Amino acid sequence: MYLHSLKLWNWRKFAEKDNNEAGIEVEFKEGLNILVGENDSGKTAIIDAIKMVLGTNSNDINWITEQDFYEGSTLLKIECVFRDMSEEEETFFYEWLTIQSQNSELRIVLEAEIYEDINKQKKIKRNVRAGTEGLEMVMDDSVRHLLAVTYLKPLRDATIEMGSGNRSRIAQIIKNLKEFSEDSLQKKEVVDSFTSAFDELKEVLNDPVLSKIGATIDEFFEGNNKKTPEIRNKEMSFQEILRKLELNIGEKGIGLGSSNLLFMAAELLLLSETEIGPKIALIEEIEAHIHPQAQLRVIKHFEKDVEETNIQYIFTSHSPILAASVSLENITFIYNGQAFPMKKGHTKLHNSDYDFLERFLDATKANLFFARGVIFVEGDAENLLLPAIADVINRPLYKYGVSIINVGSLAFKRYSSIFIRNNEGKKMNFPVSIITDLDLKPIEFFKGEICYFKINSEHNQQIAELYEAQEVSLELEQNIYIQISNLISKSKTLYGKGVEEKYYGQRKKDKFKEISDKIIEIVQPIDSFFEEKKDKERKKVEDKFYHNVERTKVFISQPWTLEHSIASSDLMEDFEDILLETHYSETVNRESVKDKWKSEDTEGERAVSVYSFLLDKKISKAIVAQKYANYLLHNKEAVSKTILEDASLKHLVNAIKHVTGGENSGV
Repeated sequence: MYLHSLKLWNWRKFAEKDNNEAGIEVEFKEGLNILVGENDSGKTAIIDAIKMVLGTNSNDINWITEQDFYEGSTLLKIECVFRDMSEEEETFFYEWLTIQSQNSELRIVLEAEIYEDINKQKKIKRNVRAGTEGLEMVMDDSVRHLLAVTYLKPLRDATIEMGSGNRSRIAQIIKNLKEFSEDSLQKKEVVDSFTSAFDELKEVLNDPVLSKIGATIDEFFEGNNKKTPEIRNKEMSFQEILRKLELNIGEKGIGLGSSNLLFMAAELLLLSETEIGPKIALIEEIEAHIHPQAQLRVIKHFEKDVEETNIQYIFTSHSPILAASVSLENITFIYNGQAFPMKKGHTKLHNSDYDFLERFLDATKANLFFARGVIFVEGDAENLLLPAIADVINRPLYKYGVSIINVGSLAFKRYSSIFIRNNEGKKMNFPVSIITDLDLKPIEFFKGEICYFKINSEHNQQIAELYEAQEVSLELEQNIYIQISNLISKSKTLYGKGVEEKYYGQRKKDKFKEISDKIIEIVQPIDSFFEEKKDKERKKVEDKFYHNVERTKVFISQPWTLEHSIASSDLMEDFEDILLETHYSETVNRESVKDKWKSEDTEGERAVSVYSFLLDKKISKAIVAQKYANYLLHNKEAVSKTILEDASLKHLVNAIKHVTGGENSGV
């Protein structure tokens, strides 16, 4: 059996919703479950609720306090539901089961209430019952203890836990193993071995201790009242013997990391022996005191172990390394008071997206699970510039808990869909900004050549006749062609079959060349449809990346790229200087190119020349972005107003505002 779901009403931060609905419902899967989310999202509250209802194998004392009640409420409720029970378990828990057509489930409910006693003192009463809703019955402690979980708290001191003494955890673990059950041979051997060892100790102590004490004792007593000293073995129980033990790995002064690994191994030893009841391990901050490589080994062990032991692991983690190393199927994202499973069927991700993320979700990108908002970018330049721009406009991303995730040029959809749910009734509404570009070269790039044009039916008829085509295809009229070469290529696809069949070799090449030249004549002159092309491409990009679905928004550099947008802005002079300083060491070279840019007829032509220079000279965009980011940070007061008001940079400003609280928010 395994814990299938947990519901909370007025437990800590999870207030009861309308119509008596639970404040949060968390679904768990068999095997490995990892709860991730920012600090104070409620991960610990979920773990504490489970152990409050079920208890722990280490018999921790779990009191409900006033702080456990949602602010202003006096009633709270916790519900745990178990499924997939064996026949033996169904038999054992039969009187509390809810029988369904295909399966049965065990429902455990804890309710607590704050009340005033006769002395006007605030008290808390609680009860735990089990059964079908409305028909719950008290469950005996002898049965409830079979539901107990193994719990490892955060910031645990494993050295103390594994040490000797009255509260020795290793003593409790060994005592409860099958091998040391009542009247077992192994248990008797331990006690006998201890007694035998003590007898040998007495022999060793006889001459140096007992004989000398005896000589003095003889002087203290009368001759007819001789006393003989002896060392006796205090009869110790099996439990007392175990309390003398401590567990280590054979080294003195081992670190907290090694101690924690040893502690986890010991705790799970007892859990693996459970036959009736769930095998649940709750581990908070599993990465505590463990270095990154050890974290990977630990999580890979648990992934393998669930297949062999049927233990259900429920972990909390703040480690991007762990989040990146496990399947999304195992992750539950706690955000905005709700639990969002990331497994297939719950998100807009396709199966191929899950396969992709299995391979490419690294520790840096996994930061998205620990943020309050995310900006997805597709290059190093954006990754370097966005934090600087956010700082300049007084929206520093780190203060808002926002992560920038550089996903490369082809993976936006793979990542952005993580936060969009299939269930319209349970939206995540997680703020996501996607910054991309149309990658359309502006008209100035083509230096007077025909570009961004359409053809009409007359043009189409003339082009079809050039190919000697029998029918005219309307498809040729449905596109906006960026260059004449695009039209020629499309017409060849639609009409060129006859030429391919009629001509061969050089004659075929000559015929296609002749047709191409005449097509150029046919479409000259012609109107530009650049703005319409931009609108179509923008709509296509927005649809592809779920613009305005939940709280995902797409912000686009138009028409070309980020660098072209900056070169088109009122900050172009400083950007040009940094670009030239990056490429040229000699002042004369920088001044020569700068004068050439200044001589361009329009600002649009100048921006094209600047960005083309960056591309043609193969200058590192990342280096330019890093230097430009430093410039912005050192000139915040001078550039802040310009950035906020410049139309070419508006999409960057809006992307930052979207994930940092909206238009009116600010630090």
